[in-house]
Amino acid sequence: MRILATIGVAVASKGIFDPCSTVKCGALTCPTGFVAESVKGHCCPYCVNPNIKVGKAVTGPTGSHGGKPSPTCADVFCFPTLCEKETTAPTTTNGLCCPSCPK
Repeated sequence: MRILATIGVAVASKGIFDPCSTVKCGALTCPTGFVAESVKGHCCPYCVNPNIKVGKAVTGPTGSHGGKPSPTCADVFCFPTLCEKETTAPTTTNGLCCPSCPK
């Protein structure tokens, strides 16, 4: 507890302030089916339809578009190259995660 109180005093003394302290939110009238929602970190509430579920747009590497897991690097997917010559294969010593075209 003491550490948190001390940090708060240090932040206030450096001129850091709440960016929402000077924001005046206007009147909000949500259309039918929407409700006003306040979210931590946002200055003003906004209208949200609780019946619409938004999923994650980014799922991370999955290989669903033709990539294959790298043999040497975690969470990396490799795709076919368009090299005109034979590729350099990745190893644990050359720093490559995927096959690379020669220079």
